[in-house]
Amino acid sequence: MNISVIVVVLNGEQFLAEALQSIGAQRFPSVDIIVVDGGSCDRSIAIAQSFQGVRIIHQKGRGLASARNEGLQAVPSDHLIAFLDADDLWEVDKLGVQTTYLTDHPDCEAVTGHMIRFAQPGCIIPPQYHDGWLNRPVPAYTLGGFLIRPSAFGHVGDFNPALTVGCDHDWFARAKDLCLSFRVLPQIVLRKRIHESNLSRNLTVYQRELLMLTRQSLARRTGIVHKSKSEF
Repeated sequence: MNISVIVVVLNGEQFLAEALQSIGAQRFPSVDIIVVDGGSCDRSIAIAQSFQGVRIIHQKGRGLASARNEGLQAVPSDHLIAFLDADDLWEVDKLGVQTTYLTDHPDCEAVTGHMIRFAQPGCIIPPQYHDGWLNRPVPAYTLGGFLIRPSAFGHVGDFNPALTVGCDHDWFARAKDLCLSFRVLPQIVLRKRIHESNLSRNLTVYQRELLMLTRQSLARRTGIVHKSKSEF
C-alpha cells in the first residue's frame, strides 16, 4: 500500500521538525509527505525542505479546510491518506498497524486508534482539559489518528472551507451520517500536543461551529432542513 501524509503548517517552526521526524520514523517502507504551507513567515518552509522527499505546496486559498483540500488534490488516486498536524506526533507503529488492518478488512474505509493528549511544558492548561483529559489514552476521533481510503473522500466530499476550526468535525459528522465504515483500534497511534496556539483554544468560535454542525447533522439524519441566519 502507498500512503500520502498531508501536513498543514502556518508559522509552525517550533514543532514542525518533530512532527516530520515522527512520520519519517514510521516502520513503513514508503511514505509520500505533503507539507501545505499557509503563508508562513518563520522557518517552517526551510525546516520542511530539510527533510528528504517532502513535497511543499504553497496554499492558494485561506484557512485550515482549504489547506487540507489543496493537499488532497496532490495525493495520487491510489494512495491511502493520512493527516498530521504540524504540532502533533505519531507513534512509530501507527501506519504499520493501520495498513495491516485495512489490508485484512477491505470493507473498512478508515481506521484510527487511541491518542494521548499532552501539554507543552509551561503551557497554561485550558479548562476543557482539566479533570483527567491529559496523559491518558482515549479514542483518537481526530484527523491525525486516522488512515483513510481515497474512496471515503469520494463518498463524503472535501472539507468545508466556510468553517474556521470545525472543518474536521464537519467531515466526520458527514461521514457518520453516511454510515462510513471505520474502526477504532486499541493501539496508541497519536500524541496530541496542547499548547498556547491551538486553534481549539478559540472556544467561542469552536463552540458556535460545533453547535451548528450538530444541528446540520440532525437535519441530514431526520430530513429536516432548517438554517439559522448565521448559517447562510
